[in-house]
Amino acid sequence: MTSGQPDRLHTQSQQFCMRIDHLLVLASNYPSPAQPTYGTFVREFARAVARQGVRTSVIAPVAIQRRARWPNGFPQRSIEKVEQGNELTVFRPAYLSVSAREQFSRLGPLNPSLLTLRQFTSAVRRVVKREHLAPDAVYGHFLYLPGASAVHIGQELDIPSFPCMGEGEFWTVRRFGFARAREELKPAQGFIANSTALKGMLQKDLLIPPDSIGVFPNGTDLSKFKPHPMLAARRHFGLPEEPLLVCSVGNFLEGKGVARVAEAIDALDGVQGVFAGSGPVPPRCANTALCRRVSHDEIPLLLSACDVFALPTVIEGSSNALVEAMACGLPIISSLGEFNDDLLTPEVAIRLDPYDVSALRNAVVTLRDGPELRRKMAAAALARAAAFDVSERARRILQFMHERMETTRGSHSPAARGRAWA
Repeated sequence: MTSGQPDRLHTQSQQFCMRIDHLLVLASNYPSPAQPTYGTFVREFARAVARQGVRTSVIAPVAIQRRARWPNGFPQRSIEKVEQGNELTVFRPAYLSVSAREQFSRLGPLNPSLLTLRQFTSAVRRVVKREHLAPDAVYGHFLYLPGASAVHIGQELDIPSFPCMGEGEFWTVRRFGFARAREELKPAQGFIANSTALKGMLQKDLLIPPDSIGVFPNGTDLSKFKPHPMLAARRHFGLPEEPLLVCSVGNFLEGKGVARVAEAIDALDGVQGVFAGSGPVPPRCANTALCRRVSHDEIPLLLSACDVFALPTVIEGSSNALVEAMACGLPIISSLGEFNDDLLTPEVAIRLDPYDVSALRNAVVTLRDGPELRRKMAAAALARAAAFDVSERARRILQFMHERMETTRGSHSPAARGRAWA
């Protein structure tokens, strides 16, 4: 890299960011006092956009049922400070959510999921009107509800919309039906896919033109997720100093495979498990060193305390947990499957059938008994993580949005913004 390149990159960033001075981000999950770890990946993206100097407004509607459960857990409006003096504003309006099941998609216009979508979109609309927001573009994280809502709001405001497919498969779409989704999402200016596999699914099942889809695997804040001294990190959490610590971070769900990690290492000599999360399928093994929820801010320190990261997940959009573990210099044990192909290479990961507990146990033993292999994989993971900086990801997504807007210059004029609600 020549000495002039960083300045040119900065200049390029400023050029396209001027096209999107204000981005509206819609999300169905976003951290709150009630659920501080819920949707941290959306928050990291929104903060990364704000760091580009783009005004960022997040609207994360909260179902009335959830708000009733935690009356003080979802502030209606909050300001989040980010680096370089930037900030973003988060709005959490209430909306009515009714039952959403895949079989209801057969009911056509009587599908109760449609009422939920209308209520979600109405909550977004109320905030935009009340706060006099005039965004240049709207981004929706997950195809439903936020992505479809982004399309509707974009049409009403005459601004471009960009749904993101971050879910590992079409579970949100099936509640509405593929035929409806193809028509409802068609007006979007472009689509963000968190992996090459998801781009293929968007093309095949929703008939999205390939040039309308940008692939951007998830990233993390590399200024926060980085190695810390292992011994100090172990002492901070009260972890033993000698054994090999195998870590899993995420919801305790069958598909994530945290319980299979516990089964694989159960009673394994010289190995203990570190499990950060919660959920209905908790890990159970005799040699557990830690099993509880850990705040997102402490995850880098927890990862630094461990030797190996294991996540035999069945399906992902693009796993933030894997990127975070690599950024802290951990060798990876994870799944075969196209959804991991953009993130993992043979130098950083042992990949296997996520249901094969014996293979998982063998992989742990291989790393336990191979300190030189662990060292090489750790160094490779750290180097690999450099490609997944969340700020660079946000910069490239904004650039993609700008390029998509350029393809239809004039169709979304600034003078038209807000016309429908003037």
